[in-house]
Amino acid sequence: MNKKLTTLTVIGVALSISNVAMATTGPGTMTVSATLAEACSVSSATMIFPPFSRFTGTDIAADSAGTLLITCSASTTPLIWSDSTRVLSGPGAAEIPFSLSQRTATASTDALPTISTGQAIAAPFVANGTEQSVALHGLIKAADYMGKAPGLYTTSIKMNVDY
Repeated sequence: MNKKLTTLTVIGVALSISNVAMATTGPGTMTVSATLAEACSVSSATMIFPPFSRFTGTDIAADSAGTLLITCSASTTPLIWSDSTRVLSGPGAAEIPFSLSQRTATASTDALPTISTGQAIAAPFVANGTEQSVALHGLIKAADYMGKAPGLYTTSIKMNVDY
């Protein structure tokens, strides 16, 4: 009996090996994809008007001095806008309005739209994925600061870029 058991065991092992040798592999494909989305980013920026007194009597100009940096993916068409109120707040709730523009600050109108993206200005650069400096100019009209209390006047402006 022992002899038969041994023979059956050997046949079982042979059948097992035979099944492994007969296994086949078939080619298959896997699709891999990635989408790099268009995007823009805007740095925090500063604009500091030079010190002036209510007796200066002239319009006061400032610019973003290279601190407004915008980066947009290549092939985008960036549009810059802000819906923030253009008013500096100071001592005793005093307010001084100002304007923003891409043009030098001698312009008497606020050329950076405040209402909607439909009124945005085109970015003054070709989007190529690198950081670009955007100059914005500010203007405080003399008539708007005459008679105001001395002190620090500040505000924060939210800058938007559509692409």
